[in-house]
Amino acid sequence: MFAGCATTSSSTTTATAETKPVLGTTEPTKLAITNVIPFDIAACGPRELNLTPLTNEVLTGALLSLSPAYQECFVDKKNRDGQQFDLKVKVTAADLGTTVEFSGNGATASGKQCVEAAIKRLTLKPTGAPIVAEVPVVAGPQTVSFGENAANDIAGKLRLGQLTQCVCYEKLGTVVPPALSADVDVSSDGKAKVSVGKDDEFSNCLAERFSALDLGKEPVKLKWPLLLKNSYATDVDPGATPALKFQQLDGIRAQRTADVIIAAGKRYASAVEYDAMAKDYKRKPAKGALDKLKAKCSEVIAGDDAQLAQVKSLIGVLENSQKLVQEEKKKDPAWEQVEASLAQQLTSSTGEVVRIEAQRKNDEGACPKTK
Repeated sequence: MFAGCATTSSSTTTATAETKPVLGTTEPTKLAITNVIPFDIAACGPRELNLTPLTNEVLTGALLSLSPAYQECFVDKKNRDGQQFDLKVKVTAADLGTTVEFSGNGATASGKQCVEAAIKRLTLKPTGAPIVAEVPVVAGPQTVSFGENAANDIAGKLRLGQLTQCVCYEKLGTVVPPALSADVDVSSDGKAKVSVGKDDEFSNCLAERFSALDLGKEPVKLKWPLLLKNSYATDVDPGATPALKFQQLDGIRAQRTADVIIAAGKRYASAVEYDAMAKDYKRKPAKGALDKLKAKCSEVIAGDDAQLAQVKSLIGVLENSQKLVQEEKKKDPAWEQVEASLAQQLTSSTGEVVRIEAQRKNDEGACPKTK
């Protein structure tokens, strides 16, 4: 059910297909739908990140923040090569542009193009030498499948069409998506009528764009759950299923982890600059240099504070995930598989808080004192 500390829930429902009556009956045929795969609206594009100064660590965090887009690439089977997935991406950001290289297996040429397109949407502005970072590309276990029945094929087309709805999803920003389902009616002439949720601007936007998709000409009626989540949100939908809640929290956890790495990279860059300035000042004190040194040291301490805040934010997400898992394992022992991983991450993150607090104290003590 779970892999590591990430999980993807699958859902099977039934749909009514308006096919010819079976054995002269007038009853419609019910067909199982398996193409009900959660969609992370964070896959629509990168969130706004301050990536200046761009360091190896900052670039690493930025690449990790694109995990929702990477995973969405591989919901489509044509983007997988059928081999064990161990894909990595190496990105070099230079003045002349960004280059992307892949190693490992799991992705077809189109899959790699999809990942590269997501990366190229980042705004990377290095100064000086090229900045290089390599990260693993994560792909979830679920893919859209076709050929089982007409209703499931339509559900698959709707699921693969989720990225075409980003103009609607961007209206949500960092808000948790509502629980929605689509009522779909496809006629034999290929016309599709899709209604989604309530009669409001957001639902109508989705309905209009889903109705414009080519869903084939097999006459079918079905109700399709959208199963939406948002890794850029800060909380979960209290009415969501436990598995979807966990996925939502896991997506938020991944974003907070990226933020921790970015904050660490920015603080390190400030510390390196401070050390260089301190050496120059010690060798040859210049007029005004001490004030600049004090200002840079204050920047380092601000970096400590930012790093500490991000780690504490991550801990909050891990604690919420742990509470959910502890509650759900009472009903389903399968949840125990992720409990140990969460505990380990909490221990590590709590230790990081202690380390950063000590780091801040040392930095503050090293700052030039005002006489």
